Amino acid sequence: MNLPPLLRLLLLLLIAAAQAAPAQTPTPAQREQLQRLFNPENGVAEMQAALEAAAKAGLSEQVLLMAQMSWGLRRGDVSILTTLLPELERVAREFDASLAVGVRSVDELNGLIHYIKALAARQQGDEAAFKRHITEAFWLSPGSAQLFGQAVEALRREKLMASLRLDLDVVLTTSEGEATTLRDQLGGSKALLVDFWASWCGPCLALMPELRKKAAELAPHGIVVAAMNTDAENAEALADKIRREKDMTLPWLVEPEDRPYSSALEVTSIPAMALVTPDGKVLFFGHPQNPELWDALRKVDAAIQKSEP
Repeated sequence: MNLPPLLRLLLLLLIAAAQAAPAQTPTPAQREQLQRLFNPENGVAEMQAALEAAAKAGLSEQVLLMAQMSWGLRRGDVSILTTLLPELERVAREFDASLAVGVRSVDELNGLIHYIKALAARQQGDEAAFKRHITEAFWLSPGSAQLFGQAVEALRREKLMASLRLDLDVVLTTSEGEATTLRDQLGGSKALLVDFWASWCGPCLALMPELRKKAAELAPHGIVVAAMNTDAENAEALADKIRREKDMTLPWLVEPEDRPYSSALEVTSIPAMALVTPDGKVLFFGHPQNPELWDALRKVDAAIQKSEP
């Protein structure tokens, strides 16, 4: 499974937090609060409560800030991360290795600080600043090279998507063998969110309930959610079998054998989603759990809110 970059970073931080407690041995109560702080299921209220409890338990400001940073990265909230930057830079100057949790060295922390600055630069469209900060991130924290490399790939993909227009009139079939097109599925709606999946893809199948939830939540905002099967053989039969097993009622499509959309979007791993406008413009392409999907959805309707887990 290819996790989106921010979730992969969270996973790395969680593993580090679980396997490498601070050199100053925490009390049982502090260890419990560490687990709460780095819980990947934390929403806003849960994280605030965890921070307050951890402070009362005597965990250091450095540890609390590392937890906030990992939480902000998991959520993909660049505004939260940039707000934390002054404090992160101060902690980097005063870094105490005996309190290291999640981030093991000052170089690793500085690498993540430059990574956050690169994310902010990308959001602002400042490619020169992005290159400068991502290069510093690579130099300071080479162990996170895969994460930083994905940020570079994301920027390049974003530039590709900016000039790409998909042909919505390519003839497809449904899992029941009926001819259709993406334009047919779009109808008079504002946008179409297409999920690329296959029957052999375990992560794709695991995300089917979330796909169903997206379809229900986005419909009132004028966004149609459709699934696009990419199996190489017996695609219609396999797709329809999964549709019936999962009780899916959203549009259930099968991509032609020449893979016109997978090729145009340069799909190299699944699950993957594309958010497409009526004129074929691609507002988002990436992993279904990438927080940037919700930023793109809000370009279609500013009232859209991501539901808390």
